[in-house]
Amino acid sequence: MKHSKTHQASDEVPFLTDEERNGFACPKPRSRLERWVHILPYSGMMNIALLLVLFATWTLKGQDMNKAYIPNQIYSPAQAAVEYETVVFSGGLREETSKFRGSSKDVDAHWDELYNQVLISEITAESAANLPNATTPFTNDTSHYVVELDVFHQLHCLNMLRKLVYPHVYEMDLTSTSDEAADNIFHMEHCYEQLRQSLQCSSDISTIYWEWSEKRQRMFGNVRTTHTCKNFEKIRGWAVEHKAQTDLDFYKYVKGAPILQE
Repeated sequence: MKHSKTHQASDEVPFLTDEERNGFACPKPRSRLERWVHILPYSGMMNIALLLVLFATWTLKGQDMNKAYIPNQIYSPAQAAVEYETVVFSGGLREETSKFRGSSKDVDAHWDELYNQVLISEITAESAANLPNATTPFTNDTSHYVVELDVFHQLHCLNMLRKLVYPHVYEMDLTSTSDEAADNIFHMEHCYEQLRQSLQCSSDISTIYWEWSEKRQRMFGNVRTTHTCKNFEKIRGWAVEHKAQTDLDFYKYVKGAPILQE
C-alpha cells in the first residue's frame, strides 16, 4: 500500500496549485452554434470593411481627374463640357505678343470669334426646367429655350473696355450730355461691374511669384503664373453645338416667357 501511494504521487506534477492543475485540463468542446455566435460579429465587420474598400475603389476609378467636385453647384446645361487643365499665363508685357492685343481688323476678328459667333445658345425644355432661373422659349420654336453662357457675355464686356483704349479707332461718345453718351457710360459701368463680380466669384488663388532683376536692381512680381483653368475650347465647343438655329425676336412676347420685375 505504501508503494502504491508513492506511485500515485509520482504521477502528479509537483508544486502545481489547483488552479494551475486545472489549466491543463481539456476544455469542454463548444457546440457548432456557439462557434458561429462567436465568429459572426467579426465576419460582419470584415464584410463591411471590404464593402467600403470596394466602394472607394469604384468611386475613384470612375472619377475623371479632369473634373472637379464643387459643393452646392448650380445646374448649367454646359456642365458636362467642363474639363480642367493646367495653363501658364502669358504676362501681357511689352515684349510679348497676343492676337487679342491692339486695334487692327485682325484683332477685332479674333475677339469676334471668341464669343460673338456663339453668343446665344438653345437648350431643350427638359434642360431649361433644371435652370436656377426661368428663361424664354424661342419665338418660332417654343420647344427650345434661350440661354447665354456668362463667359461670353463677360468677354463681350471686356472687348468693350478694350476699345476704350483706342478712342481714335473706336469712336464712342462718353463726354457730351447727349442720351448716347449717357447710354455708353451706363454700358461701360455695367460691364466693369459684371467683370468685378465675376473676378470675385472665381477668386483665383493662383500665386504670383517674385523675382530679383539684376538689370533694374529691384524685385518684380512675375505674372506668368500657373493656373488651374476650365478648358475654354471645350466650353466654346459646347456653345458651337448648341448655337441658336432660329432668330430671337426681342420685341415680341412669347408665351411662357418669365416677366422681368422692374
